[in-house]
Amino acid sequence: MSARIISKTFIKDLKEGILSPILRRVQNDETLFLAIRKDYVNIYYRGGNIMKIQELGPEQYSALFDKKYDHHKGGLPPLPAQLDTPDSVNVWVKSFPRIKEVMDFWFSDHPKLEREFQQVVARENNNSSVSNTTEYFITDVEFSDSEMGARFDMLAIQWLRGKRKHGNTCRPALIEMKFGDSALGGGAGLLKHLQDFEMFITDKERYKSLLETMTSQFDQMRELGGLIRFGNNGNDYKAIPDETVRPEVVFLLANHNPDSTILNTFLINLTDDYVDSLHFDLRFFVANFAGYGLHEKSMLTLAEFREHINFVDNRKG
Repeated sequence: MSARIISKTFIKDLKEGILSPILRRVQNDETLFLAIRKDYVNIYYRGGNIMKIQELGPEQYSALFDKKYDHHKGGLPPLPAQLDTPDSVNVWVKSFPRIKEVMDFWFSDHPKLEREFQQVVARENNNSSVSNTTEYFITDVEFSDSEMGARFDMLAIQWLRGKRKHGNTCRPALIEMKFGDSALGGGAGLLKHLQDFEMFITDKERYKSLLETMTSQFDQMRELGGLIRFGNNGNDYKAIPDETVRPEVVFLLANHNPDSTILNTFLINLTDDYVDSLHFDLRFFVANFAGYGLHEKSMLTLAEFREHINFVDNRKG
């Protein structure tokens, strides 16, 4: 397996070539998130795919908008399927406001709040006014790779502020976000995610490929400029997560209802195999104040999290 990155030609065309108007639009629009994949990029708006650009050849790219969002049919201007001239690129850039409006209408009927708030997390930690003071940088959202057999809500690199003089002091964080208590149980609940994390991390070949992908994504996002606000003081060290260092597995639980019993049930059923895992450090994100800035001090162990929410083990006997 190899890292999932785009080519140097693709990077050049985004920075200064035929695709540069699209990159400039992303850089100047905080509602957009550019995710780097294998030979293509996805641009997300409110967690939905507003544009997919795939490399076909020298200065030739395909462009795709998921037409499921256009449920009124015909609400969009004609969008070129190929990006091979400046005019074809400019049609897309000028159409972004209308595409956003179409997606807004769709989201009003089909809300995808978990995905939408994933993008908010990425924005706050990557390229907001506080990003260079946070300690986690989001390299991808809605990561899915069939060859690697991996699906993660968010991939992040933890790089503590006091350890940024050396690239090998960072480590990976795999983040699972749940919006509302209804998402905590069932077949895609927290326990199932822990089982999947354990299985993936212990597969050395797949895990190594993931680390290479995260490193490449981070480096290419920095190279493109404006996508990750890091190294404002000239820090050009590369992120090199050590595959021998245990990653963090982070649960980010948004809008938990304190009166709900679902979270308490999960914590009761959480076995010591995951609490004291040999393969990852389990953490629960708790914001000090409102916001999604990710800091080491905001990542609680299970014991700390139970104390934080006044957990009660109400099992009889």
